Amino acid sequence: GEEIKGTVTFTGTADVPNFGFFKYEIAQVGTTNWTTIAAGAETVKEGELGKWDTTALTNGDYFLQLVIIDNVGQTLEPCVIAVRVANQ
Repeated sequence: GEEIKGTVTFTGTADVPNFGFFKYEIAQVGTTNWTTIAAGAETVKEGELGKWDTTALTNGDYFLQLVIIDNVGQTLEPCVIAVRVANQ
């Protein structure tokens, strides 16, 4: 539920056995239309995972999820948080 604006830097860890790649997706609350906003093909340990420029979005509530896919195409359970975009 944190309020964000401008460019946001994602930091954290994307490192699982048989890692394939990761992606960040957003969906406006009340929809199921997920849009990829950042992705990476290298494991990351407590570092920068990507950036998100929120200025092109309509202000409002969004779900943000980190999805990790292993090297055989299996999608692991995503990590989902709620955020509020509040650009001027």
